[in-house]
Amino acid sequence: MNDQLCTRQVCFIMSAYSAAGKLLMMPAVLSYYCAGDLWLPALALYALQTAAVWAAAYASSKTDKTFFALAEGALGKVAGKLLSWLFAAFFLLACVLPVLEQKLFVQSIFYDTIPSLVTFLPFFVFSVYVGAKGIRNAGRVADIVMPLFFAAFAALVIMSVGESDMSALQPVLVSSSPSRLFSGARFSLYNFADGAVMLMFMGRFAYKKGDAAKITLSYAASALAVLLFLALFYSIFSSLAPDRYFAVGQIAVFFPALSLVGRVDLVAVYAVELCMLFALALYIRLAVACVCGALGKEQTKGRNVRPAAAVASLAMNVLLLAAAIIFNNSYLVVQEVFGRYLWCVYLAFAFVLPAVAATAARFARGARA
Repeated sequence: MNDQLCTRQVCFIMSAYSAAGKLLMMPAVLSYYCAGDLWLPALALYALQTAAVWAAAYASSKTDKTFFALAEGALGKVAGKLLSWLFAAFFLLACVLPVLEQKLFVQSIFYDTIPSLVTFLPFFVFSVYVGAKGIRNAGRVADIVMPLFFAAFAALVIMSVGESDMSALQPVLVSSSPSRLFSGARFSLYNFADGAVMLMFMGRFAYKKGDAAKITLSYAASALAVLLFLALFYSIFSSLAPDRYFAVGQIAVFFPALSLVGRVDLVAVYAVELCMLFALALYIRLAVACVCGALGKEQTKGRNVRPAAAVASLAMNVLLLAAAIIFNNSYLVVQEVFGRYLWCVYLAFAFVLPAVAATAARFARGARA
């Protein structure tokens, strides 16, 4: 298969890529709704999402079919094609809010004197190219990005831990009501598409005994890293945390050495940002793979991109660019729409469907013993 991965690459993607996107706006959002209890809705979402990732990995242990081939076998060819189009639309939707966040982040942290749209236009050129390259290429990139990301993440944690005061997280369940905890989880749900990502890897790596545990533990390790980051973030900024957007670029600003050597923390922030961009481009890759699958076209042949994949990647990036232009000054409006109305879409695709796939794979004809 042109899009074959290995288990190591799946683990890297499900750890580094899944963690990177959650370090940008989710800490401020959870702080706004839950104050010092921000880690509680994150823990609940991560527990459910870890179960969903395990379910998709378990499905891979029971069949060597892709998710869409499994659906075709159970529901018919039309249903399989329809699911491919729906997942393509889902992954494109999953790019919209992160693209707006990245645009604001690039302007705020790196290019605060240049209009944000101008500085962010190169991303779409990058995304057109990367999005058409196929899932196998994403695995190769993850081999490079994963150690870079966790080295940068560790550097930011080390620089920030000395300025933290964990007493800001106490007492538990006093500063927020159950309704605010639920609101925090709902408005953060757009960060959790990992179960749907793992579904796309079904049938795209050679499953060996114990791989489901390896993948699940890799994802759980990244969950612990993000929970640590959330705790550090609030313990540093406390009541100011809801107004400290782009947490990954803010968390180390009080490191004492920065007053002598300048913002060396931005080196680590750049490294994390690189991982964020590849994680965002992964959604484009998966959407393109879904479109090519629905059309019965190859995405890549050897190292060459096929025309269908190139056209699909270009079309999706044009749509994302249009969204970035239309909502250039309306990030909070889009965030409100995602939090109030579109959270159920993420719940269905990233939480419910992996469980359905695991059940279907368990009883599918030709399933592994």
